[in-house]
Amino acid sequence: MEQFISNEQFNVIKSQINGMQRQAGGTSDEGVKTAVKEAAEAKVHDVFDGLSEEQRNLISGVSALETEEERVKFLMDLTPYRKSFPEVTPADLRGLFSKVKKLLIPDLSDIDFRALTYLGWKDLGQSKQYFVYEKDGELKGIQGRYVISARKGICSICNRYGDVAMTSIQNRPRESEGLKSYGQYICYDSKECNQSIQDTAQLERFLGQVFERK
Repeated sequence: MEQFISNEQFNVIKSQINGMQRQAGGTSDEGVKTAVKEAAEAKVHDVFDGLSEEQRNLISGVSALETEEERVKFLMDLTPYRKSFPEVTPADLRGLFSKVKKLLIPDLSDIDFRALTYLGWKDLGQSKQYFVYEKDGELKGIQGRYVISARKGICSICNRYGDVAMTSIQNRPRESEGLKSYGQYICYDSKECNQSIQDTAQLERFLGQVFERK
């Protein structure tokens, strides 16, 4: 079977299983437990379109999970069917950011590309943030700047509450116009962001302010 589960879809499955565990474990009402489990099962299926019968069978059974061991095994069994973010090389990154003279390259050997919706990293010395995202089958590279927030907040990309930074990207909409800056509060740690993102809409909206004008 081909790989068909994106990172954000896997995060939905993981989130529904964890939420089901908390809610069902917090009540002794069997009717409520059944409703919680059925809702979790339905939400998992809702994020997929056009699945084959074999694929549907693979993601089914969330509502039947009872123990922590069963839940962990269920997620592990999905691992071979997770789609991978395109694996990039240092040369690829230098090509995407060809105008950056001293580009800081992240340790790519330490990255699980199946757990990425976007590739993000920071140059701490320059206070720069880098994003690599696939759009229309092509990798795009966007750079911006960030300022660490003194308070925890909600990430505008993944909706996770935690350490965030105000990240801004700039673009010149028209040659006759000056630079415009677009800023959002985004998880300081892009790995944690990727582990939480369940929908790409906000990410595409933020980065698209540059993509659409390049």
